[in-house]
Amino acid sequence: MKGTLFLISTAIAYTAVSAKLVTIPFTAVERTGISASAVGNKKLGGLVDVPLKNIDLAYLIDVEIGSPPQPFTLLLDTGSSSTWVPIHGCGRYCGYPINSLIPANSSTFKTDNMLFSIRYGEGFSRGYYAKDTMTVNGVSVPQVNFAVSDYNDGELTIDGADGILGIGPDKLSVYNNPDSKVIPTLVTTMYEQGIIDHNVFSVYFQPVSQNVNGVREQKRVNGEIVFGGVEDRHITSNVSYVPTTKKADFEDYWAVDIQSISVGDYTREYERGISAMVDTGSTLVFLPRDIINHVFRGVKGLRRDFTGQYVVPCKSENLPDIVLTMHNNTFTISPEHYVITAGALSYSAESCYTYLQESPPFVDAILGYGFLQQYVSVYDNEHRRIGFADRA
Repeated sequence: MKGTLFLISTAIAYTAVSAKLVTIPFTAVERTGISASAVGNKKLGGLVDVPLKNIDLAYLIDVEIGSPPQPFTLLLDTGSSSTWVPIHGCGRYCGYPINSLIPANSSTFKTDNMLFSIRYGEGFSRGYYAKDTMTVNGVSVPQVNFAVSDYNDGELTIDGADGILGIGPDKLSVYNNPDSKVIPTLVTTMYEQGIIDHNVFSVYFQPVSQNVNGVREQKRVNGEIVFGGVEDRHITSNVSYVPTTKKADFEDYWAVDIQSISVGDYTREYERGISAMVDTGSTLVFLPRDIINHVFRGVKGLRRDFTGQYVVPCKSENLPDIVLTMHNNTFTISPEHYVITAGALSYSAESCYTYLQESPPFVDAILGYGFLQQYVSVYDNEHRRIGFADRA
């Protein structure tokens, strides 16, 4: 499993030892397809636990905006730094969302009408910036920055989401407004207002349960996001921290450098490292082509469907572990986690999709859900690093 682990003393304060906690379970809903989202923004206190809804391949979080509160379900996204919700009346221009904002109904709504625009790996949204009180699991956070969208691709509504909660690094937001302003995220706003003690958050994913007698459990507790630190009960090891990359193309994202990748007897060393985005908004694990080729080399019954996704026999015995080395720590992606045997993407009793795919041209690697379900990931804005710990 994991190699040498270390826990920097400053990280001790991020755990739940002396912090107040607010915890709510989340339920799962099915998603309709596979995608890598949230890439493309760039031109190229205490702890607060919040419920997430596992849609098998992405996660939804419930929040409220305004005074009195108006409810929204948002896709949690570490790959972007802009939060947006649809405006009431945008209808077909926003995919007919279940929930939409009525600014006039909130006594705390403010806007200077600065334009907002964002493009994702798949999808887009545009509108204008505003501020209002955001309520997260009963905790009210005044003056939170977000965008009001009057036009977007509308695809999120298919998955049960109204908009996106972007919690990437603050600096990434400069690409979403004409003035290149840094717009603080919800996490930074909570920290600046003393609601949390550290500008840190962690994400705990409980993988989708297996099918039982062909019947899939419809409602289940799947995990939490913790604003302000890490819940001790979520982890079974110390947190291994990896500095965020300094490579120009990805330094504004939650991204780290991979030193090497091993697949069985094959090891590829990267002298200068390759950048890997750590992205809760991505379903798949994208790795260099030669790595993917070695993973599936010699696998009997291997094929690709019409979309290019890899399909393997569910009980393949010769699928290897994939070992990533980052900042001299090793992290293993095991077949039991990268072969999809349950959920909306389960293929059949004999054949299974995988979370693995060759990296797209614009990035070396993306560590999406297929990786993050194995580890609790910790996003440290204060020290520009990402931590990983074995999931409880």
